[in-house]
Amino acid sequence: MSDMENEKATIIPFIPTSDFYFQRGINAFQKNDMTKAKEYLLRASTLSKTEEERIFALCQLAICHQQTGEFSESMEILEELIHSDGDIFPEAYYFQANNYAFLDELEKSLELVIQYLEMEPDGDFSEEAESLKQVIEIEIKDY
Repeated sequence: MSDMENEKATIIPFIPTSDFYFQRGINAFQKNDMTKAKEYLLRASTLSKTEEERIFALCQLAICHQQTGEFSESMEILEELIHSDGDIFPEAYYFQANNYAFLDELEKSLELVIQYLEMEPDGDFSEEAESLKQVIEIEIKDY
């Protein structure tokens, strides 16, 4: 018998977690592999142990859809988050405002960006939201 036959295979149990798939999704996103990013983020959302983990994964998934021009998919995810968890994750309003801006639905975009700024005046996206608000206001005036 060879040494290989005498050795027992070591099996390392792998229990995938939301965080594992979330990190893979973010890495894929950064490499611009949106197909993989969407798969991983969807999986992360289904394995989430907390509501906040689920919300965050879904919001990132919506951003991936937005990046690939799949605005209806992005909007559907964000609309659900806004209705069920908008108080927990106000950034969903900002991301949804971007969707409406891309679709040239400026009044709806302005409404959502203002709502985000009211909820999170010093939030992570407050500067971007202020810029978006200013651009939309100029665009609306020019119509």
